[in-house]
Amino acid sequence: MKKIIFVLPVILACALMVEAAGPKTLTRTIQAGAIETLDLSSGIGDVTITAREAIDEVAIEVVLTPRRGGIFSSKRQAERDVEAASLEAAVKHESLKLRISPADDDDRRFEEKWIIEIPSRLAIKLEHGVGDVVIRAARAGIELDSGVGDIDVEAAEGDITIDLGVGNAVVRAPAAFYASAEAAGGVGSARVTVRGEEIEGGGFVSHAASWSGDGSYRLDVSVGVGDAIIVLD
Repeated sequence: MKKIIFVLPVILACALMVEAAGPKTLTRTIQAGAIETLDLSSGIGDVTITAREAIDEVAIEVVLTPRRGGIFSSKRQAERDVEAASLEAAVKHESLKLRISPADDDDRRFEEKWIIEIPSRLAIKLEHGVGDVVIRAARAGIELDSGVGDIDVEAAEGDITIDLGVGNAVVRAPAAFYASAEAAGGVGSARVTVRGEEIEGGGFVSHAASWSGDGSYRLDVSVGVGDAIIVLD
């Protein structure tokens, strides 16, 4: 009976420690005002950005989840990193710059899951490390540089430049708004489909597929290892 009495407090303490180690959610709402560009720097985790017509504010939610970096990594240190992290949002030169502070990506022991809603008039600039990226209904242009993960973009108009290291990138947009579209892949396929007609990429090692139209914008997708796919309707 004494052993049971001794063990129960230990079990309860461990349970409380596990509960305390849960994700941390940071939120912010910022009036768009004179902002023209959303400029996001993110580390490890997924990013979802949705552009909407009827709003004039930027709504931000980011969930930080502790993670161990390896066998000898400290889980408690990961929890401390999450506790110390904060959402940094600053407007500079008509650009809203977002990141998690402190910004030392090499020592971070947590994942970031971003969910952001923006006015459709804002351009998007994203520098991303590892994880999937989803962008919906963009109208003012996208500049996206990502290391590893899949990219899924639906755009209404605007110049689009995507540079992905490893993963698959798929972009869908209206053909009427674009003057050119080019998909390029190092190891993998490159395809451009325009109104149901597929333009297959050529090349022995690297692949590229391109198309010219009557619109005003440019669309370029480059993938190092993986598929680069553009679909224009």
